[in-house]
Amino acid sequence: MKEKYENIHRRIRLMAALHSYDYKKCTHAMLENQVNYTPDEIRIITRTIKENRSYVLIGDEDYPIKLYDLEWPPLVLFYEGNLDLVNRPSIGIVGARNCSGYGRKITMDLASSLAKIGLTVISGGARGIDAAAHQATLGENGKTVCVLGCGLDISYPSENAELFSLIKKEGLVISQYPNGFGPKKWTFPLRNRIIAALSDEIIVTEAAEKSGSLHTAAYGEELNRPVHSIPHEIYSGNGSGTNLLIEMGARILYKKEHLLSDLLTRKPDVLLRRIRDLKLLELNPSMDDLEKIFCLGLVKDIYWKEKLERDLKNIYNFERYKRDNGDKS
Repeated sequence: MKEKYENIHRRIRLMAALHSYDYKKCTHAMLENQVNYTPDEIRIITRTIKENRSYVLIGDEDYPIKLYDLEWPPLVLFYEGNLDLVNRPSIGIVGARNCSGYGRKITMDLASSLAKIGLTVISGGARGIDAAAHQATLGENGKTVCVLGCGLDISYPSENAELFSLIKKEGLVISQYPNGFGPKKWTFPLRNRIIAALSDEIIVTEAAEKSGSLHTAAYGEELNRPVHSIPHEIYSGNGSGTNLLIEMGARILYKKEHLLSDLLTRKPDVLLRRIRDLKLLELNPSMDDLEKIFCLGLVKDIYWKEKLERDLKNIYNFERYKRDNGDKS
């Protein structure tokens, strides 16, 4: 799908992306190179460009590759922060706005542990579970991506304004809506499908049966993203949605160490990236040190450990070779 957009002139893609017409109409017109604009429409599009400095268009080299998995990927993404984070191994964490203390505690524990080993945590910036996931990730100096259902200049909910500001500095905030575009009821399902597409896997920590988080999980299933769900007691209305997901086939997540072991076995390189991010290589840590730093003592599968040992040995040998040969680059 990527190639068919790359071959369209960027100005045509830009004009189609910022037009006010129906999405599918704009997409078809763009693909058929039949995009025509009145002078007033061109002025509106030009103003939008000036008011939204950082954006990426479908077909651009740095457009998130994972979004091409969507049947109708967004034509434009506005962003603030490090756009490269969308290319890193990631996990989406979503859940109830009016979360319980139990749901919040689980979310923060999981997000903290996942960020600690190098996974990018993606969520939607809403109050409750979303905010807890972002906060816990930042608390570990980890990387987080926030997908909004409104323009980047609008703090919704307002109580998360400081959080959004911090994510823009330390992570990434993205939206398919330009500055000044307020949240609508229909913008959040569209935001949820972007969360699902950008995530390699999805965790729902707490949700009612009619929660938007279940929509995110459904999008994830359609895109072949593994969905994990936290079990709740049968009297918990706020957790009935996660129980329903388990009944429908989601992976039951009842022990954090199982998830970490599985992720590290399949994505052992994330930990090496994390070690680089934290500049730990220069300290030449032992494997025992690394187990303690990343709290992996209870993770039984040792494949990640063997792979990391080999990678670190190769890196140290390479650095020694450069030193011995006078390479100061």
